[in-house]
Amino acid sequence: MKNIKKVFALALVLVMALMFTACHEKGEIAVKIGDIEFTSAYYMCALINADSEAKYRVESELSDDESTDDVDYYSKKIDDKDFVTWVEDTALDYLKEIAAYKTLCKENNLEISDEEAENAEAYASFYWSSYGYSVYFEPNGVGESTYTNYMKDTYYSNLYFEHLYGEGGEKEIEADTVKAKMLDNFVVADILEVSFSEKKADEITALKEKINGYAADLKNGKKTFEEVYKDYNGTAEEAEEKEEAETDEPQPKDKYASILGSSITSYSSDYFTKVKAMATGEVKVIELDDGSGLVLAVKQDIEADSYYLDTLDVTVRHLIADEEYEADIKEYAEKMHCQVIDRVVKQFKVKKIVEPSAS
Repeated sequence: MKNIKKVFALALVLVMALMFTACHEKGEIAVKIGDIEFTSAYYMCALINADSEAKYRVESELSDDESTDDVDYYSKKIDDKDFVTWVEDTALDYLKEIAAYKTLCKENNLEISDEEAENAEAYASFYWSSYGYSVYFEPNGVGESTYTNYMKDTYYSNLYFEHLYGEGGEKEIEADTVKAKMLDNFVVADILEVSFSEKKADEITALKEKINGYAADLKNGKKTFEEVYKDYNGTAEEAEEKEEAETDEPQPKDKYASILGSSITSYSSDYFTKVKAMATGEVKVIELDDGSGLVLAVKQDIEADSYYLDTLDVTVRHLIADEEYEADIKEYAEKMHCQVIDRVVKQFKVKKIVEPSAS
């Protein structure tokens, strides 16, 4: 019976996919914003992403005794809008922003590089094949090529941002300001993480003694961090990869160092604050707040290696200017002429978005 249900579910998904693809012609235009045209499949891609964001918003506000299995999403409101309206409006906002980025880049003779295009294609392929996006998008009439184009278009945002706020840009952020923001929100340390997962009490006690022993050896100079790292990991694959990895990309002077960021960064670390408070060269064993493990940290000087300022430059500029940038782009986008082809768009219903069966 279970297998029959699976076959039936698969058949239903295929039928729904045929319904979506049959409703619209390949390559037909659904929305035109300024001079930028978006196909019906591209619009559906934006609608699916908006629907996913809406469901995440709803789920993040559920109480502890509510289960996602029982949620009636369509009865919920987001930002004082009913669920369906919010999804439709947000999908159109996505397209407006993309049209704004692409238009502004075109006006300034900016184009994403071959390397960026290749990166976008690689990410799209990974998410499509390895992350399961294909089973979500394809039943809704969105092919891999459309998803790849959508991914590529997101790169125009950062391209125009760097043009504005980067070195030599119209709104260039001074180097001293970038450096100060980096020092406020990032630190560098040699890090050895130790998990207590599936460990018994006596094993945890032994691990604590071992890590504290490492800390003592580091403090009195008996061992380097590299020796400690290799001693703990033995011939583990991770240790070998650090030792043998070769690349043409710029690398930090200390190959064992990790970047730790504050909560407002993409490098956010649970122990950022504790490491930031340490002195350069200080060794410390940090017990995780949830009791799930230990961290052996040796704080390094982030200013001593230009690699970090170079690597984090754009990230830090975004921390400084994103709020202004996003507001300006939104304002620009709202002023662009937007033509929605109703006969095409009305075929795509939020409540008919097909989701893959979990069973």
